[in-house]
Amino acid sequence: MQTLTLRRWLSSISIISVFSVFVSFILLFLGSDAVRPYEALMGLKAAITGNLYSGTVNTILFHVRLPRILLSLIVGGSLAAAGAGFQAILKNPLADPYVLGISSGAALGVIVSLYINVFISIAGISSTIVFAFTGAMFTLYIVYRLGSVDGKIPPHTMLLSGVMVNAIIFAVILLLSSINTSLNFYKIVFWLLGYISSPDYPSLIITLIFSLIGIAILFSQAKALNVLTMDDETASTLGVDVVKVKKLVLLGGALLVAASVSICGPISFIGIMIPHAVRLLTGHDYKMVLPISVIAGGIFLAVADAFARTVVSPTEIPVGIITAITGGPFFLYLLRTRRLV
Repeated sequence: MQTLTLRRWLSSISIISVFSVFVSFILLFLGSDAVRPYEALMGLKAAITGNLYSGTVNTILFHVRLPRILLSLIVGGSLAAAGAGFQAILKNPLADPYVLGISSGAALGVIVSLYINVFISIAGISSTIVFAFTGAMFTLYIVYRLGSVDGKIPPHTMLLSGVMVNAIIFAVILLLSSINTSLNFYKIVFWLLGYISSPDYPSLIITLIFSLIGIAILFSQAKALNVLTMDDETASTLGVDVVKVKKLVLLGGALLVAASVSICGPISFIGIMIPHAVRLLTGHDYKMVLPISVIAGGIFLAVADAFARTVVSPTEIPVGIITAITGGPFFLYLLRTRRLV
C-alpha cells in the first residue's frame, strides 16, 4: 500500500474537489428549462456582484437547481461516509446504511412523526430529524443485538439481521401509510423511493450542520479504523478501544443517515459503491478513504439526480431508482466474488 503523505493527501483532495465544482457547474444548466452556459455564467457573476441578470434565470439557478445540487452533494457525501465507516467496523464491503436497515429505521421515524402529526422546530432543528435519528439509533440497537453471537458481532450475521429488520420496517411503514388517510400515500411511496427536491436554504444549512457533525465524528476515528480493519484482537493489543470506536462510528453513521433520510428519503447503495471504488483507487487508509468518499458520493448522487430529472423530462423519477439500478448489480458482484476488505 502506498504511504500516505500530506502532499499526496492534499493533491488528491484538491483534484477531486475541483472536479466536483466543475461537475456541479455543468449540472446547473441541465434540466427541463434550458439555461445556456453563458446564461449560467452571467447569472453567477450577477449574484456575486449583487446585480440581477434575469428574473427567470435567477429563479432557476439559485432557487431550484443550486439548492438541489447542494443537497445532492451533502446527502451523497453523508451516505458514502456512513457506508465507509460501517464497512470498516464490520470488515465487509456489503455493509451499507440501506442494507443494514438503518435508512429504513430513519424513514420509519419520519413516518411516525407524520402519523402522530408532530411538527416542532427549535433553533431551526425540526422534529423530523429528531424522529429520524431516533429511528436510526433504535434500528441500530436491534440489528446490533440480533447480530451479536457470544458477545461478538460476526459481519455476515449482522448483515443478515439488517436485511430482515429492513424488510419488517418497510412493511410497518407501508402499513402506517396505508391506514392513515391523512397521509398522502402516493407522495409517501414516492419519497420512500428516494427523492431529492429543491429545499429552502435554511433547511439546507440545518442538514449540512448535522452532516458535518457526523462526518467529523467519523474523521476523528480514521486512524483507529485503519487498525480496526485488521481484527479486533490486534486492534485491542495496539491500544485501540474497539468498543468505543465502534459505538462512535455507529453514532456518526446514524446521524448522517438521519439527516439524509429526513429530507430525501432512503437512498440505496451509495454507501456500498462509493467507498469500495475509493478503496480500489486510493488504498485502504481511512484518512484518505473518508474524505474522498464524501466528495465522490456527493458527485455521484448529483449526477444521478440530474439524470433522474432529465431522462424523461419534464417528468421526474426518484433518484433512488437510479442508484438502485446501478447499485444492485454492484452489490450482486460483491456478493458473488466475496471480495471482502
